[in-house]
Amino acid sequence: MKIFSLFFILLFSIVGFSQNPIEKNSVQKELLFFSNNSCGKCKVAKKYFDEHKMPYQNLTIKQNRPLMYEFIHQKTKGRNIGISYPVLVYGDSIYFNMKNLNAVLSEIEKMMNIDGKILENNLNKGGEKQ
Repeated sequence: MKIFSLFFILLFSIVGFSQNPIEKNSVQKELLFFSNNSCGKCKVAKKYFDEHKMPYQNLTIKQNRPLMYEFIHQKTKGRNIGISYPVLVYGDSIYFNMKNLNAVLSEIEKMMNIDGKILENNLNKGGEKQ
């Protein structure tokens, strides 16, 4: 019942703010970065995004776990599997359990360049648009 309530609240917040880039079926491509503050790979990814001026939504795993698992279940076709962090979502691409994080980050950067998403001087330290 608790998970159903959380899902309902999450769904309500997404529907209530249709411009929210976290909306799962959004046509707009946004980089979603599900992270944990104590995760070493998450720190590496955040540093990469900031240094390469890649705009992203930094979503804490603790507060956004149901949404994160929606994406994982989409990728795994509903199978329950263990995951390691970070979890990255860009368009239809969903990444987790990455063996070569730098290769994945580079791949996402290339896709964002193609889509014209890399910002020149428009990011602050938190990864949000100014």
